[in-house]
Amino acid sequence: MRDVVRRIAAIARAAVVAFAITAIGQTLWGALAIANVKLSPAAPWAALAMPIILAALVAFLAGAIGPSQSAAARRALVPLAPVTARAWMWSLAAGGAAVIAAAALWTVLASLVRVPPNLLPDTHGVPTLTVIALLLVSIVAAPLTEEIAFRGYAMGLLRRQFSPIAALVITSLLFAAAHLTQGLSAPKLTVYALAGLAFGLVALRTGSLAPAMVVHCFADLTFFTLVWSHDAGRRLVGEGGADGWFFANVAILVVMTPLSLLAFRELTRATSAAPAAESPPPFAITA
Repeated sequence: MRDVVRRIAAIARAAVVAFAITAIGQTLWGALAIANVKLSPAAPWAALAMPIILAALVAFLAGAIGPSQSAAARRALVPLAPVTARAWMWSLAAGGAAVIAAAALWTVLASLVRVPPNLLPDTHGVPTLTVIALLLVSIVAAPLTEEIAFRGYAMGLLRRQFSPIAALVITSLLFAAAHLTQGLSAPKLTVYALAGLAFGLVALRTGSLAPAMVVHCFADLTFFTLVWSHDAGRRLVGEGGADGWFFANVAILVVMTPLSLLAFRELTRATSAAPAAESPPPFAITA
């Protein structure tokens, strides 16, 4: 019974910490972006200010700045182990294929059942330069804070009580739950959970958040430009929406899913080939 209580407490602690980090990052960026668009859209000043704020936040969470008493503990929860070129290659290949498959899955599911569109900023009348600048910061700000929050802090805390695989699954469910702000929708939460599994597996296999951050950036770029912006006007298949784009996404899903799994297998091999004398990265799944 005591073990059960400890595990429940670990999940609750991981959730609170991850949600808090995510909320801080998203609230800061959201407030800046809205103020920029509403008050002075001609100049993308928020895109210049946020990287400075983001760098300070990441430095604090990674233990580079802030109270020295907790620096080592914070540093341990932001794993940045060296990653070989081969592991980088297969991380990007596996993660990229998983992102493309997830985007196709979202499109297919949103064409079969009604999915509430994600909340996107109204850029009507905003200069193109400002829109591009805000988009570029958006696809970096969320991945950095969310990877540190979930694949860093939450997974690190959970691994004190759970196996790596269990911690990965729980973290992915927490990651999906964090996106309930975008609407209670089973298809959406399913895709978010699968994305969390992909990001988390990359982090676990490499022992570093860096490759997962890059894959997450690619995911946000893909979804912002090709998926979420089309959700509001997407027609259901039952309403005549079974067009070429729908069938193209079905084909992409069928092709990219097994390719992603194959790439993850190669990533596993690439990260299991370290010399026996070397200890595995702190977040890696030992073979």
